[in-house]
Amino acid sequence: MSFITKFSLDTNRLTMVFIASVIIIGLIQFFDFPRQEDPPIVIREVVVTAFFPGMEPADMEELVTRRLEAELRSLPELDDIWSDSKQGVTIIHAETRDEFDDLDLIWQKVRNRMIDVRPQLPAGTIGPFVNDEFGLTAVATIALTSEGFSMADMRLVARDLRDRLYELPGIRKIDLYGVHEEQVFLKFSATRLAQFGITAGEIVNTLVEQNIVLPGGRVDAAQQNVIVSPTGNFRSVGDIENVEFTIPATQQTIRLRDILTVERDYADPPRNRVYFNGERAIVISISITPGVNSVGFGDALTSKLGVLESQLPIGYVLEYATFQPDLVEAAVNGGLNNVYQTIAIVLVVVMIFLGVRTGLIVGSFVPLTMLMGMIVMRMVGIEFERVSIASSIIALGMLVDNGIVIAEDIRSRLERGEDRRKACIETGRTLAVPLLTSSLTTILAFMPMLLMDGQTGEYAFSLPMVVILLLLSSWFLSMYVTPAMCFWFMKVKPVAQAENTAGAESQQNPQEAYSGGFYCVYRGVLERLLSMRFIVSAGAVAAIVLGGFIASQLVREFFGPSTDATSFWCTWICQPVTGWTVPTRPYNA
Repeated sequence: MSFITKFSLDTNRLTMVFIASVIIIGLIQFFDFPRQEDPPIVIREVVVTAFFPGMEPADMEELVTRRLEAELRSLPELDDIWSDSKQGVTIIHAETRDEFDDLDLIWQKVRNRMIDVRPQLPAGTIGPFVNDEFGLTAVATIALTSEGFSMADMRLVARDLRDRLYELPGIRKIDLYGVHEEQVFLKFSATRLAQFGITAGEIVNTLVEQNIVLPGGRVDAAQQNVIVSPTGNFRSVGDIENVEFTIPATQQTIRLRDILTVERDYADPPRNRVYFNGERAIVISISITPGVNSVGFGDALTSKLGVLESQLPIGYVLEYATFQPDLVEAAVNGGLNNVYQTIAIVLVVVMIFLGVRTGLIVGSFVPLTMLMGMIVMRMVGIEFERVSIASSIIALGMLVDNGIVIAEDIRSRLERGEDRRKACIETGRTLAVPLLTSSLTTILAFMPMLLMDGQTGEYAFSLPMVVILLLLSSWFLSMYVTPAMCFWFMKVKPVAQAENTAGAESQQNPQEAYSGGFYCVYRGVLERLLSMRFIVSAGAVAAIVLGGFIASQLVREFFGPSTDATSFWCTWICQPVTGWTVPTRPYNA
């Protein structure tokens, strides 16, 4: 594989362009690299819900849940299905097997099956609805509070804010929580309705029939299309109050407001009530698409909210309830600081033992490998997160070896008086396969982690992949860039030149290169160990056995880091009894 080294020396200008391109593109990628706190995990779960107001749990189980479950079980991609039937609602969860990757296709099959089973459900069933974004998490939640404004006003403002926030690139979904919906209430007296001979069912049916939005068609007249828009649908409480009813047996008409009271008010009881710092609030939950830099998105979101808040009426306040970009930035910066420290330590150690000039050549090789690795990481979809950064630190101690071996071998050849170009090419020829074999040995050690299935494999995917990419990049750059750098910048005084006095040519004895004090001590230790080869072999076997025993006694824990988020989840389960109320006062943790 010496052709790689030979090509870099023959086309030195192209090599310079390649080095400059790696540096420029790598730095651009670094500042815009997607950042997350932890590796992404695919939630292979879908939730199917259906409603039938007023139906008992047993009837929901028999008439709705069982039929939906039977249809879901006919899909071979679904592995586990469980359900919960309650008063008027059924909730079904389904998970896919780990070997299936095209989840969008599977969720579409689930939707199609739910559409097919809908005619088999009891008349009046609402749904079923399929939610395939069950595991979607919010990068930020924004609390909208106000002073002197009603919940109806806040709802309109929240919806307008949602529309304006969608202008930011990278947003996947925005949800509103704590919106207190309004309803129209009909308050009547059964005695008064009986006096007119009108039942509550007749009133409801009349209103339903009246409030229908249907196309009125169009009329072609004199080559003009006139669209007919029928009226009659309700747009205000007054429209409902003016609906006329016929009194049985008298054929007289009466308006609805004459027999009952029509009021527009908030839904009672309220659903999903939200408090923020003890005040009623509407929470805006924002989720971003995969691959978006959450830290950069957080900065853009903060700027956008500042502009939007300045345009709101006085009394409205926007505050972050949760803001994950701060946690992501802290986690990523902490990991990157460790990387910087590791690189600095490697550079100092290399320059101490190899000299300043050779140390700088090898030292430039390390950040160049990291930049090239980032370029390839971006291509395969790996983001900056705790696991990928930790794997970069692991790989640093191994990738520097390739550059050290190449630079040291070239320096040794130059000291022996070899031609500079020939020394670089011969080093690439003799060390390409050994260094590639060494790198592949380490890569194969990480392959089991790369082949793991399920959520554990998804979480740990970046660890072996980053190590593999950096080691392969290190080997390639050690064959392509390091020999060129040594050819351009390495200056070594040949030992043979100092010995050639009076113009006589002499040949250095190869054994003299290893006649120093360190090599003598090292040779003595090796000879001593080789003379006791059986004892050394037994000690090595015993060390392996003892290490395996100690490893089996270690406490097994998940290798992932613990979260730094100061948040918790509290579940409150209320028994199905009557007369209970939910306290609304805030709790401080």
